[in-house]
Amino acid sequence: LPAAVGALCRALPPHARPAPDTLRRARFDRPQASLDFWKLLYVLLKQIHGGRWTESDAIGAQVRFVKWALWYHGYSRPQLQRLLRELLLAFSWLLHSPGLLEQLLARNRVQTGDQTSVCTCEDELPNSQEGTSEAGPEDRVDVRYLQWLNGRLRLQWCSLHAQHQEQCKLLHKIHLFTSGSHMDQNLGHFSVTETDLIRHPENYKQLLQLLESETTQLEAFLEWKQLEPVYWQWMETVLDNMAEEGSMCESQDAHVEKRRLPEVTSCCPWADKLTGQMDRLSRDLMALQEQLHQLIAQRKAAWWEKVR
Repeated sequence: LPAAVGALCRALPPHARPAPDTLRRARFDRPQASLDFWKLLYVLLKQIHGGRWTESDAIGAQVRFVKWALWYHGYSRPQLQRLLRELLLAFSWLLHSPGLLEQLLARNRVQTGDQTSVCTCEDELPNSQEGTSEAGPEDRVDVRYLQWLNGRLRLQWCSLHAQHQEQCKLLHKIHLFTSGSHMDQNLGHFSVTETDLIRHPENYKQLLQLLESETTQLEAFLEWKQLEPVYWQWMETVLDNMAEEGSMCESQDAHVEKRRLPEVTSCCPWADKLTGQMDRLSRDLMALQEQLHQLIAQRKAAWWEKVR
């Protein structure tokens, strides 16, 4: 297990890499790991959703974003705020459901070649005016404001298109001037990164560090894929312990209520009838509890089969 947890932590990005003890402390609901785990989920989810994150973000804003992102990915257990182990389960959910590690590796890949996007939009967009005649008096908008918004949108689109054209022209110049200089004859030219290294050789150290970090991360990812079943077996024990603790709390509450019943039976003549009704209700609740445990066991078995 320590090897699996260590490989998992090393496979995460360097600026969002927790200590293995953080995951182990979360297993035992240690409160000192709560803040670190909220920050970990915040940084990872921010990267997946393409947003920027800073250390100065308030913890309240981080918690709200994490809850929204988990709900977006289908995780909405009500115990998320109360138990630290729920954060560990949410982290494991992200590992399996949206493919957290794969997405992070793809987003943080070191770019050594040249990439450019291709516009797939139509040349002339139709001017749709559907729904303008059905607007009520309270939904009326000044047409001059709509014209201003349309003009602003067109201006920003033209500016973006011009910047993209300029980028393509500069990229073409670099490829043209370095044509025939590359060792790979199929490629035949240098990329922007390679050209920058020729002009500023001192920058190769930074690129080398990035490549070494990415290589280490990929090696850790391969090790994690080999040890991944061990991690899911560990998570299965976490779920079992949570289910046992929940059943123990429910049984303690039931025993407390059961001890209080005899005090009521000796008070009034109608107490026997009330006690019988409460006994029947208690039996019904115990039957429902047993059905719930069976359903949890079935869901857990199906989840384990899906993971394997």
